Amino acid sequence: MKACVILPTKNEEESISYMIDEIKKLSLPIIIIDENSTDKTIEIAKSNGITVYQREGNGKGAGVMSAIKIAEKHGYGVIVLIDCDATYSPTYIPELLKYFPENDMVIGSRNIKSVRLLHRIPNMIHTQLINILFNANLHDINSGLRAIKISKLKNLLNANGFDIEAQITIKALKHKFKIKEIPIEYNKRLGSSKIRIKDGFVILGRIIKERVIRG
Repeated sequence: MKACVILPTKNEEESISYMIDEIKKLSLPIIIIDENSTDKTIEIAKSNGITVYQREGNGKGAGVMSAIKIAEKHGYGVIVLIDCDATYSPTYIPELLKYFPENDMVIGSRNIKSVRLLHRIPNMIHTQLINILFNANLHDINSGLRAIKISKLKNLLNANGFDIEAQITIKALKHKFKIKEIPIEYNKRLGSSKIRIKDGFVILGRIIKERVIRG
C-alpha cells in the first residue's frame, strides 16, 4: 500500500528542516498541511522541494482532514501522521508501516514518563476513560504518531482541534479497526507547544460526546 507522511504545521521554523531531512531519508512523500504560518515554515519547506498546502479551516484536526483528502486524491492508501515539533522521531515510521496491510491503524505508544507532567496527567485520564467507555486496552490515545488506512477514515472525522487523535482512536474502536500499538520514545520538543490547558477539556468533551453519539 502506498504511504505518505503528513506534517501539520503552524509556525514550525525551529523544527521543520530536521523533520523534512529525517523523513526524506525514508524515501517517503511528504504532505505539509499548514495553518497560515507567519514565520519561515513555508519558506523552509519550499526550499526543500516540498509543496505546502493550506488547510481548510483552523486547528490541527482541520489540517488532518484536509491532508487526508489530498493524500487520497494522490492515490495513497496509508497516511502517517506525525507532529512537526521533533518530539516523535521519524525513524519509527518504517516500524509502523511494516504492520500493514494486516492492521488498519498502528499507533506509536509513548513512554508516558517522558511526557511532561502537565500533558502526562490529562493523557492518562483520556486514555483510561476511553478504555473504560469503549472496552479497550490502549496505552496512549493522544499519540501524535500513527499510521492509518485512508479507506477506513472516510466520512468519520469532524474534530477540528487537538481532539483529532482522540476522535480517530474512538472511531477506530467503534468501527472495529484492527489496531496495533508499538512502543516509542518521546523527545524534547523544538519550538513552543501549541496545546493549551483548555485543549485537555476539549479532548475530554470529545470523548464523552463520542460515547453518546452513534457512528
